[in-house]
Amino acid sequence: MTVFSETNSSRIHTELQLLNNTIDFSATYLAVQYLFSHIKKAVDTIRDQTLEALFSVLQSPRHDSQRQAFFLYKEAADALIHISTDISHPLLHSVLSRLQSLLISTKGKKHRAVSEALGSLPLNIAGPDMNEQNHLDFYLLPFESCLSTQGITDINTFRWQGRTLIYPLHSGKMACIKFARTKKNAIELIREANWLSFLNTHPACRELNFLAPAPLCIHHHFLFKLNQVPDFILKNREVHPDFLAIMFIADKDYFKYANEPWHFQDQKKEIVEIYRRNAWLLGKLTSMGIIHTAIIPLFHNRAQQIRRQDQGLYIWEQGGRLDRWLESCRYPNFAKSGLRDFEHLTLLKNSKELRHFIGEHILGFILVMGSFFRNRAPEQKGFDEKGNPLDLRTLFDRNLFIEMVTEAVRNYYHGVTGLLPKNLPLFLKESLIDRLIDNMGKDHHMEEILRIQDQINMSDIEFETFLISRGYEGSVVKTIHKGEKDIILNTGPHLGGFNQPISVPELIEFLFCLSSLCISDRFITENGLKACWN
Repeated sequence: MTVFSETNSSRIHTELQLLNNTIDFSATYLAVQYLFSHIKKAVDTIRDQTLEALFSVLQSPRHDSQRQAFFLYKEAADALIHISTDISHPLLHSVLSRLQSLLISTKGKKHRAVSEALGSLPLNIAGPDMNEQNHLDFYLLPFESCLSTQGITDINTFRWQGRTLIYPLHSGKMACIKFARTKKNAIELIREANWLSFLNTHPACRELNFLAPAPLCIHHHFLFKLNQVPDFILKNREVHPDFLAIMFIADKDYFKYANEPWHFQDQKKEIVEIYRRNAWLLGKLTSMGIIHTAIIPLFHNRAQQIRRQDQGLYIWEQGGRLDRWLESCRYPNFAKSGLRDFEHLTLLKNSKELRHFIGEHILGFILVMGSFFRNRAPEQKGFDEKGNPLDLRTLFDRNLFIEMVTEAVRNYYHGVTGLLPKNLPLFLKESLIDRLIDNMGKDHHMEEILRIQDQINMSDIEFETFLISRGYEGSVVKTIHKGEKDIILNTGPHLGGFNQPISVPELIEFLFCLSSLCISDRFITENGLKACWN
């Protein structure tokens, strides 16, 4: 027991009495701050009373109407987390259990404060020792030699999948030659090949149906500069003229994306299995400190990418509008074969970033699920002839959607924590699925705005290319004067109006809850503690 001065003891008693009796916001905030600074120094009897006083701040509604209430709640929750990092403390289990219960039962400012506090628990997650290569190191190879290494004799048996050239193999698999778009992208391809090599020798699970593609390595090189390339490669505008590429052998289902209904004959069985398996794999890699940073590309504002410091990327914690959600789901980085596009893998550098990635992963999965139902009629989107949003909610199978989300969340959670969230219905409610169907099934928000300042920042060629990429005819673009007025573009569907919050705020609240429960349960398992609420 720590020796504690009588003066400090008296001051803590004073602050505790104040917390229990005052309704003054400023006085409460100052009292919480003082208790936070002394909570680990207090004798046990005072510390117990302090914990109860801090919990009373989070449980009482008396400060909910204050504009700055979030900061008070965050200070109180952080103080409780501060003592939770003392593994030997006898009240640790009780504190974590009560915080997790508060997370599930609260809304708004308290919910976010408790979520951020639980999500800050320190975790012992260190990724594998990988040497990141940041310079171009390639092997010069004739194109035909590249094919002959895999026994490909017929050069005409190829097909393009974007910038990847695919050749079928007698084994039933396929050889893939993935070309760089830019020299910077070539570095990313080297990273992808290194990850493929690692995953083949260190599989996340040997029993699970996931075979990472096997990269081709010649003279200790994964990246090749191909020469003597045929005309059909020269004509591909997505390929950089240096013809830098990696080659790997992939499963036949590697390009059968998880949101393409035509790949799944028994949708109610096969599709759930695909999401369940991929979610567990993603969670398992995350638990190993290996983060997939682009399950799908997520943007808040593509139109302002050039002048925004965040490059328009989506930060789910801010709850903003999701730009062109259906477009983002076109080519998700998981398929029937498992996870894919490994150039987006990176090592977790700080465990405090983990809560963001957990939320981003689950958000990506849920959006791709919505696109799976919309892809039953991919040509239908936008407005009808009267200007009303098309009502495509009948494309959604509510029960299947609920099962898909539930299984993906359960298995991702297990991959990260080693635990199954038995009380999942407490925070994953069917009403969330109904809200998702209402907003994903009706294209309420189709507009984005190209502001005058963004137009001015573009060159004339960039301006024309931007508008043409958004559906404008070249002849019409010539009649538009750059920088004269804001231009309204019909580029949706989006989830939320331009510069507005997301149209499904319940989804963000769910992500706060799920990500912080994942972190806190991972903390519990790492430290050999009994699960609190499972």
